[in-house]
Amino acid sequence: MFLYRKLGIEDAAAWLALRHEGAAVAPSGFLVTEAESRAMTVETASKVLAYGGLRGVFDEDVLIGFCGYRPQSMERTRHRAELGPFYVTPDFQGTGAAQAMMRGVLEEAKEGGVEQIELSVAPANARAIAFYERHCYVQFGVLPDAIRENGASEDALLYRLQLG
Repeated sequence: MFLYRKLGIEDAAAWLALRHEGAAVAPSGFLVTEAESRAMTVETASKVLAYGGLRGVFDEDVLIGFCGYRPQSMERTRHRAELGPFYVTPDFQGTGAAQAMMRGVLEEAKEGGVEQIELSVAPANARAIAFYERHCYVQFGVLPDAIRENGASEDALLYRLQLG
């Protein structure tokens, strides 16, 4: 059974190691480059985690995946939240860990009054797209020139999930 919870500063080293791994093995799943990820220190990671926008999935007490989850706080947008990045270490892909993390996010969102979750994904990230679509996320647009890598422009696909 996997455990889903909000990450805190005590998780900084484990989260940073997974972030490094993700940026290296699944670069299309991250806006941060591997070099940018490796430049981050545990001290800086602790500050990032202190903001409260990251969640994790654990196998016993070992962090095996994480996702960004950022509910909007302004009155006119508090029905919305942003998801991403969403990453599970390769050894635990296909084990139900990603589903446990998604289930945790959706339960948290519903409890918090969120009615719409939005995310962006690289068009080449077929595995992520299939995962999101299995969870009823629907593509609603394309963000042109979302990132540039080595001088080449890449779009992002925009997805959303309506809750309730």
